[in-house]
Amino acid sequence: MRRGRLQDGARRKAARASKDYLAEEMGTLVREPGGRARIGLVWPGSYEMGLASLGFLSVYSLLLANPRVCVERFFQTNPGQAALSLETGTSLAEFSLVAASLTLENDYWILLDILAKGRLNPERVERVGEPLVLVGGVGVWANPWPMIPFADLILLGEAELQWPQIIDFYLDPNFLAESKAGKLRILAAKIPGALVPSLWPEEVLKGEAPLLKPLRPALVAWPPEGFEPPRSPILTPNTEFGQRRLVEISRGCPHGCRFCLAGALYRPHRPWPVAKILAALASPGSSGEPVGLVSPAVADHPEIETLLGALKERGNPISVSSLRLSALTENLARRLLAGGVKGLAVAPEAGSQRLRDVINKSLNEGEILGACQLLAEAGLRKLKLYFMLGLPGETDEDLLAIAGLAQKIQKAIRRGSYAPKLALSVANFSPKSQTPFEAVPLLSEIELSRRGELVRKALAAVGGLELRVDPPLWSIAQSLLARGGVEAGELVRLMWAEGGRVKRFYRRFMAQRSDLGRERAEMLAENPWPATKSRPWRVVAISAGAGFLAAEKELAQTGQLSPPCPPAGHCGRCGACEKMVD
Repeated sequence: MRRGRLQDGARRKAARASKDYLAEEMGTLVREPGGRARIGLVWPGSYEMGLASLGFLSVYSLLLANPRVCVERFFQTNPGQAALSLETGTSLAEFSLVAASLTLENDYWILLDILAKGRLNPERVERVGEPLVLVGGVGVWANPWPMIPFADLILLGEAELQWPQIIDFYLDPNFLAESKAGKLRILAAKIPGALVPSLWPEEVLKGEAPLLKPLRPALVAWPPEGFEPPRSPILTPNTEFGQRRLVEISRGCPHGCRFCLAGALYRPHRPWPVAKILAALASPGSSGEPVGLVSPAVADHPEIETLLGALKERGNPISVSSLRLSALTENLARRLLAGGVKGLAVAPEAGSQRLRDVINKSLNEGEILGACQLLAEAGLRKLKLYFMLGLPGETDEDLLAIAGLAQKIQKAIRRGSYAPKLALSVANFSPKSQTPFEAVPLLSEIELSRRGELVRKALAAVGGLELRVDPPLWSIAQSLLARGGVEAGELVRLMWAEGGRVKRFYRRFMAQRSDLGRERAEMLAENPWPATKSRPWRVVAISAGAGFLAAEKELAQTGQLSPPCPPAGHCGRCGACEKMVD
C-alpha cells in the first residue's frame, strides 16, 4: 500500500515538473494526435541535456515542420517512475513510431530503461506489433552492433536525407496497412542509410559471417540545395545554454584529429553559407535574441568574421561551442567578446608538441599561449581547457607536460583585462571505431588510474585551477561498446540491469568467463587490435574509407601531420567528397 502511494506521489511530482518545463519553453507546439502520424522522440538522458543537443533538437524541428505530424518528447525518468511524454503524459506504447537520438555509448542503456517504462519490450525479437523503434546518432552510425538487439531500424548518416521520407511513409495509408515486416522492408529499400537488423542473415547477426555489402551512410551533398542549417526550435532557461537559439554553422571539421569520431564521420568539412545561417535565424522577434554558434571548429568557418559582424548588427549576443586556437586573430577575439561571449572551451588535447603531432593536432605552444592571451586581453572571463590522457604513444613526460602548459597559460592570461578563471578537464582517451586510432590499445583500469593520479598531482602544484579528471571505468565501457560486436548488446543489458552503476555492471561483464566480452576486454587491454581479427564495425562504410584511416595511423606512428581539408574540397586524400548522397 505504501509503495503504491509512493509511486503515485512520484507520478504527480513528475507531472508537475513537466508542466513547469513546458511553462518556461518558447516555441513548443503541442498538436492533437487525431489524423496525424504520432511520433515519440526519445533523448536518453535528462531534459536539460536533451534541450542542449542540437542533433536531438534538429530532428524534433524536422518533425515539427510537418503539420500532419504530432511529436512528443521523452527523457530519462527516476527509478520506479513511468516514461511518459513531456507534452501530454502519454506512454510510448501509444505512438506510431518511437525514435531515439543516440550520441554517447554510455547512454545506450537509458534507452532500454525508457522503453520498458513506456510499456515496450526493449528486446527487438520480443517486441510484437507497433510501434517500430528507430535509433540514430553518431554512436550507432559509427558502430550499430550495441543497438542491433534492440532497434527495429537504425539510421546511418544525416537526418535531412532520411526523416522527410520517413514522415511521408507514415502519412501514407498504403504503408500503414503493411505488416511490421512489410514496413521494415520498404524503409530498408527506400531510406538512404537505413539498417534493418531483422533483414540480416542469421549468421551475420551471430557474428559468424561478414555483411557482404557494407552499408553506406547518407551524407548531404554541398552546397546544400533545399536545406537550411539546423537550429533549435525551442528556447528554455532550463539548459546550460540558457535561452540561446542554437544554430549549426558548419558540419564536420577540416583538421582530422586522429582520435575524433565526428571529424571522421562528417568528412568533408562543410561550412554553411552565411546567408543560409542568417535566414535560419530570421524569425519574428529574433532581432536581439542570444545565439549559440555550433560547430566542431567555429573559427574555421571561412566567413566567420562576416557572420559575427552581421549578428552584431542585428544585436544578437553570441556564444560558441568551441574554438580552435590556431584560427584565432585579434580581430576575431574582439568580435567574439563584443558579441557577448564570456567563457570559451578550447582543446590543446596534449601537453607536449610531440604528442600533439601524433594526434594531428596542428597547434604549437606559441599559438596556444598567444591565442589565450588575446582572449584574456579582449575580456574573456573563463577559459576551459580540454586534455586527454592515455593517448597512443603517450609517456609520463607527456602527462607532466600538461601541467607545464597549464602553468604557462595561467601566466599568459594574467596579462589580460580580467585574468579569466582557468578550468581543466582531463578525459581518458577511448579508442573509437571509424577513426585512425580504432585499433590502438585500450588501457586497463589500473593504468588509466595511475596516469590520472600523475596528472592530478602535477596540476595540484600549479594551483588556482578548477580540475576534473574522468574516472576510468566509464571510458573503458565506452570503448568496449564503440568497438564491440555481437557481445556489445550484452554489455548494454548489464548496464540497464545495474541502473548504470558502472562498477557493478563492469564487474559482472568481466566475470562472465564464457562471454566474448571478457575475452575481448582482456585481449585489448594494452594490446592493439589483432591484424587477423575482423573489425565488426566495418558493416558501415564511412565516407573517408578504411584506406585513409590506415594511412593516417601510419603517419601518427612517425608523428607526421596531415593537411586540413581544403576549402574547395576534392583534394583526393580521403575521397569523402565523391561519396556524398544527393
